[in-house]
Amino acid sequence: MLQAVALLALFGVQGSVLAGVRADRAAELGAGPVVPVSAPERRASPPVRLGIPALGLQTRLIGLRKAPDGRLQVPEDPQRVGWYSQGVAPGAAGPAVLVGHVDSYRGPGVFAKIKGMVAGEEIRVRRADGTLVVFEVQSVRQYSKRDFPTAKVYVADSRPTLRLITCGGEFDRTAKSYRSNVVVFAVLKA
Repeated sequence: MLQAVALLALFGVQGSVLAGVRADRAAELGAGPVVPVSAPERRASPPVRLGIPALGLQTRLIGLRKAPDGRLQVPEDPQRVGWYSQGVAPGAAGPAVLVGHVDSYRGPGVFAKIKGMVAGEEIRVRRADGTLVVFEVQSVRQYSKRDFPTAKVYVADSRPTLRLITCGGEFDRTAKSYRSNVVVFAVLKA
């Protein structure tokens, strides 16, 4: 009896396979319903290196996330630049955000000179897939931390843009931090 059940199961599986083969062949010939298929959204490859020729800067990038209090983490190493990995990748639609220190108690940080950048200078981002994305600086602005324009920096139109952020302005010795932020605004170079 057990053998009979096994044989029936085997023939059932073979019949299903044959039916599937026939359906595949019919589909190849154009038979069957038309099913709309949307193309999967292609995500930009994550960034791995940053280059700013005008500043002589070449550095590897690390991923950053939001801290439990909702603020963006900053790199522990003042010589390292971090990419906000929960946001947009450089070259994708929207603002990609890179963060670095202006200095530390040991001396200048990786973004010590970005306040002096000028419109037209290039920012180059190498991505994990080997592609290079080049941005052009549009402006450099300084904002008080209490009046930081979060929407302007993190939310934008659908163009690929880049933001470089560091500290700036007056240093508050009591709080041991700067009172302002410097933001470099750049757009994808045509």
